Amino acid sequence: MMAQNKNVPEPMSREVQTQRLRLRTPNAKDAGELTRLLGDWDVAKWLARVPHPYRLADANEFIKNARAKASSDCESNFTVYLNGKVIGGAGLTGETVAVLELGYWIARDQWGCGYATEAAAGLIGYAETTLGCARLEASYQKNNLASGHVLRKLGFRLCGEKSIFSLARNRDVSSTCVFLDLKH
Repeated sequence: MMAQNKNVPEPMSREVQTQRLRLRTPNAKDAGELTRLLGDWDVAKWLARVPHPYRLADANEFIKNARAKASSDCESNFTVYLNGKVIGGAGLTGETVAVLELGYWIARDQWGCGYATEAAAGLIGYAETTLGCARLEASYQKNNLASGHVLRKLGFRLCGEKSIFSLARNRDVSSTCVFLDLKH
C-alpha cells in the first residue's frame, strides 16, 4: 500500500464574491447539482456547449477540465452559489487574456432575481482588475431575450450576428454577438 503524499498541492481554485453570490472553481461536490440543473431543457437549450440530456459523466468531465485549467488566465470557469447552494455557472474563455468571452447560466427556479446580471458583473470586474482584460465578448441565441437584456444592462454593445452550434439542440442556432471594452 502506497502512502498518500499530503504535500501535493490542491489544484488552483479561483473565487469571486459579489453582494449576494459566491463564484468559485467547481469541485467534485458540485457534480450532482450541476447535473440536475443543467438537465433542465429550459436551461440547456440556451447554452452552446452543454449537451442534453446532461449526465453526471458530463458534469464530472467539466469539473475535471475546469480544475485542470484553473491556473490559466485564458479559461476560468465558476460555479455560482447563493447562500451555499449551487444556482448556476459562469466563465471566461479565450485565446489570450486581452479578449475573453463571457458566458453564464442560472437555474430556472432562480430566474428573474438578478443573479445572472450580478454574476456577470462580478466576472466583468474580475476580468478587468485581476486579469487585465481589455475586451469582453459574448453571444446569445436570438430568442433568448433575457440574456440579451442582461448584457445590454451591463453595457455590452451589438457587434453582429453569427451561427453557433448548440450541443443541446444538435444544430446551428442564430446568435447575436456583443462586446464590452473595459476601462483600465
